[in-house]
Amino acid sequence: MAEFELNEERAKKAYDSLVKYLAVSPRSEKECKEKLYEKGYHKNEVEYAIDRAKKYRYINDEEYVRTYLLFNKTKYGAKKIEYKLTTEKGIDKRLVANLIEDMLSDEFEISVATAQADKYMKQKKIADKSGYQRVSAFLYQRGFSFKIINKVLSKVFDVTIEDSEEDF
Repeated sequence: MAEFELNEERAKKAYDSLVKYLAVSPRSEKECKEKLYEKGYHKNEVEYAIDRAKKYRYINDEEYVRTYLLFNKTKYGAKKIEYKLTTEKGIDKRLVANLIEDMLSDEFEISVATAQADKYMKQKKIADKSGYQRVSAFLYQRGFSFKIINKVLSKVFDVTIEDSEEDF
């Protein structure tokens, strides 16, 4: 298969298209590439547009992760945030893990999970230990680790739970 030469005009159109796409909201590099390929641009044109956008700092995955964390750290646990950023947004796992470690403390996650558990229990009218598993499943679906869930449930239901180091 022959390598396509860089068509300056199409490459500039790809860049303009990318800038319009980024004007709506910040995006990861993977999302930008997918959008350009979806619009029918060739690899060289996409790389030109991405490189130029990076040069002007329109695309910056590290900054994207920081912004994403700011807006979503009170909605989800670290595991779900990490999953969404790495799998759905295509950002490097090490970068995501390092920033989550820096920006989310266990104490903060416990406070968020406790608030979400309390809200869930009020909505579902859970008053006693019979709803223990439902609350646990809810928190797990929100992306909190078992360590965090156990601490929250012991606080909410006044139960002591052996703190297992295993985290599935």
